[in-house]
Amino acid sequence: MFVLKIVTDFASAHSLRNYQGDCSRLHGHNWQVEVMVGSKELNNNGIVIDFRDIKKQTKIVVKRLDHQYLNKIVPFDKLNPTSENLAKYFFDEVGLLINMNDVKVKAVTIWETSRVSATYSQGDL
Repeated sequence: MFVLKIVTDFASAHSLRNYQGDCSRLHGHNWQVEVMVGSKELNNNGIVIDFRDIKKQTKIVVKRLDHQYLNKIVPFDKLNPTSENLAKYFFDEVGLLINMNDVKVKAVTIWETSRVSATYSQGDL
């Protein structure tokens, strides 16, 4: 399996619903987003997919959330905007833009800070 990874970031605010603690109050993060894309095969140029394509498609999703209050953005107006839910959101949304034949989003990691993150994948990493 060949696995490529890009890293990008965005800034936004959120508050966690039904949470006992500081994070129930409005606060912000400079989120880091890692998207891993994999394939068992390389194309005729010897690559899985151009890194620029992964970054471009990920930035489309990032733009929806950048400098926003996540609790007011669909689906987080109903879904708690946790790191775990953000990781799955990026996995699904970037997957809609990238997934084809043998090329698939394999995992997304969302970093709230340089010390804490959540990863969503389908299957083993």
